[in-house]
Amino acid sequence: MAGFWQRLKRLFRGSSARDDERDSRLPLALESAGKEEDKTEVGRKVYESSGVVILEGGTAEESPSEETAIAPPASKSPEEKAKGRDTSVQSQAQTIPKSERNPESALEKSGKATSVAADNHQPQRAVEPVREPEQKLPLQGVKTADICAANGQETYGAPAIDRTPGRKLILAFEKRSQCGQVQVWYTRSNDHGISWEEPRVLFDSENYTDSGESFTDPQIIISQVTGRVFIAVTTRTGGDDSQNRIAVAFTDDEGDSWRYRDLTSLVDGDQSWISRRTAHGHGLQMRHGIWTGRLAYVAIATEADGRRGAVAVCSDDQGISWWAGKLAGERVVQATITELTSGELVLGCVEETDEGLTFNAYASADGGRSFTRSLGKNAFGKALPVAVERAFYSAPEHTEQSRVMLAVARNQNGQGTVRSMFDFASELLGIMPFTSRPVNSLDVVSLEDIRIVTVAYETDSGISVAALCIDSLSLKYLAVGWNATEAEQNQVLRRAGLLTRK
Repeated sequence: MAGFWQRLKRLFRGSSARDDERDSRLPLALESAGKEEDKTEVGRKVYESSGVVILEGGTAEESPSEETAIAPPASKSPEEKAKGRDTSVQSQAQTIPKSERNPESALEKSGKATSVAADNHQPQRAVEPVREPEQKLPLQGVKTADICAANGQETYGAPAIDRTPGRKLILAFEKRSQCGQVQVWYTRSNDHGISWEEPRVLFDSENYTDSGESFTDPQIIISQVTGRVFIAVTTRTGGDDSQNRIAVAFTDDEGDSWRYRDLTSLVDGDQSWISRRTAHGHGLQMRHGIWTGRLAYVAIATEADGRRGAVAVCSDDQGISWWAGKLAGERVVQATITELTSGELVLGCVEETDEGLTFNAYASADGGRSFTRSLGKNAFGKALPVAVERAFYSAPEHTEQSRVMLAVARNQNGQGTVRSMFDFASELLGIMPFTSRPVNSLDVVSLEDIRIVTVAYETDSGISVAALCIDSLSLKYLAVGWNATEAEQNQVLRRAGLLTRK
């Protein structure tokens, strides 16, 4: 009889899933979450961390209520791997705690950084200057791994890092020889960046013979739908930039084997560029709006009149064909791409000026075909951001978590910092340095399900990776783990040296 009533309820509800089954809809990356009405500052909710407490001195302490750590989850099936970092909106709603917002929780009153308040409903106030944290190092809760050390014969640079749907980290970078030739190498991590495989060559003149003597500026693009990983690079011949071409290596087994393809004619299309190159870092797959599922990465192209701008290179068929939009910026040196919850793509461009380098951000309302709106950069101050990443990319667009973004930047002393902020640099939440050494190129990826932020960076000493806990970024917005319990998350943090019991 009970079974009859269950079937009757499902019939009227219009659902084919049993009450005790998870929602069987598409992952969050392939469905649009419903928008809630805009909430005032008082009406917002904040998701408090129940597993970690950040103390004044920067140390991490586990709360007394923490459960005993359990073994890592069992290996996933191919279907689960294909879902990757995405989840359903219903799973999000079931997991998020419903604690009320503390008015002070948007900022940590640590004295290390000053917030820039932004309220569209209040009269505009004078912008308070951004101050860098006084204490640089040593810091609790930062784990560093050295990938390749520079020597008299070889140097390394231009790191790009991202995570596959199977939760494996892939890091690509340049290996530069003293004779001037450059190769692209890669390495992987199966334990969230705690340890790394021996690096292997990906692009050189022996395994890619179609064009080029040197290979530079690797950029990683990952399809969360198919699981295919692309690494786009620039192939160079001599010192003539007009001979530059764009090639891509792609893998369907997370880097065990690779195939290669030249994309130059697809990227150029009917453009009249005199040169083009990739911008190192990582691309994305759109998760919001009518262009959900579109792959996008960044190229830098030069026109005949000398204008050098950034352009989004996109694919609507999971990497089979590619097209490029219109240029943004005038004298772009480096650029990265990110997505807002509104569905807008944003190009963050480091540009040359007569006074030196500056940072500008341009938004696109047409899925990357043109970038016509300039964005503010209040949260950056005088720092030079290099890459911007969504902190909680699986969060539905109507939640506070979806507004939080991360930026890796060089401060005025050239040292690397991670900045947490609302939207795109509209309001600063916190600043945390991760190394005392001056850094060059940077890239960042958020592992929200285990509360880790991983930064790949280049110094004069080589390529390194720093992992830090999201909780340490002056955030009360704890990531909700879709694939791991809080005890499992804390076990990973302890193994990485990011969480210690006092």
